[in-house]
This record gives sequence, C-alpha cells and structure tokens, in this order.
Amino acid sequence: MADTYRKGEYVRYACNGVCLVDDIRLDSLARKEAPKEFYILKPVSNPASTIFVPTGSAALVNKMSRLPDREELDQLILSTKGIQFPWIEDRKVRLARFQEIVKDCDLRDLICLALCIQQRKRTLSAAGKKLGASDEGVLQKAQALIENQVGFVLQVSSDQVGAYIRQKLDS
Repeated sequence: MADTYRKGEYVRYACNGVCLVDDIRLDSLARKEAPKEFYILKPVSNPASTIFVPTGSAALVNKMSRLPDREELDQLILSTKGIQFPWIEDRKVRLARFQEIVKDCDLRDLICLALCIQQRKRTLSAAGKKLGASDEGVLQKAQALIENQVGFVLQVSSDQVGAYIRQKLDS
C-alpha cells in the first residue's frame, strides 16, 4: 500500500529530488479522461516545473518518499560507514549497475556509490590516471542527488554537504 501525503509536505520524488506537495486535486490531463486525483509536486530545485502523480497509481506514488529528519539522516549516513561497494571491472556492467542505483535514488545507496567512485578516483589519481567520463558523470549525478536531499534536510548549501558527510563518517 502506497503512503499518503499531505499538501505542504516535502517529499523526495524519484530522481527529481526534493519536492513540495503543492496541491492534491482532481484533474483531467487528457480531455476525454474522467478526472483523477493527483499529487501536484513542485521540485525545490526547479519550482517552475510541475509533476502530476496520480494518487491511484501505486507504482508512481511508491516513487515518493518522506524525507528523513536530521537524526534519521545522521543514522543513515553512519550506516554507510565501512560499506564498500565492489568496483566492477567491466565498464558496461559497472555503468548499468551504477545507473540503476542512481535511478532508484535511495540516499543510502547513493552515498555508498559516491564513496566507491571517489575511492576509485583517488586510487587512479595516485597512479597518474583519471576516472573515465561515464564514471565521472555518474559521480556528479549521485552527488547532486545527495546534495539536494541532505542540503534540504540540514538547511545548508550544497557545497557544505560533502564536508558534513565526511565529518560524520570520520567521527
């Protein structure tokens, strides 16, 4: 059973990041369709955008999730300590797996993914090599999703998020 959300609540919606539940209303997106009830979402990072999520679609409503509070966020970050995603040597397999993690948009997995890629980047840099463009792209996308959620919960700018996570993991 999908959760229900209230107008004025902030949620994460798939890879759109943090969104405001701006309204819950009947609407007919197609002229010949009977009106359906929708969650009307406004992404915090792009308030000009509007996302319509039919309340009757469990598959789409399940892409919405409540944001953790600060304590839950700290516990989530701490739960990633010591978790090592294995580096997949086959580039195509690795990219498919990494993109799946990004698509699922689970904050814990995103943090683990970012830590994995950052470790690989450091290892390559020490050997005078660079991270591949596809891996770098996945890292940037993962970091943007992390910064969106963590920054919103903590009410800090995105450039402070990495330092906050590192401080939590180093303590």
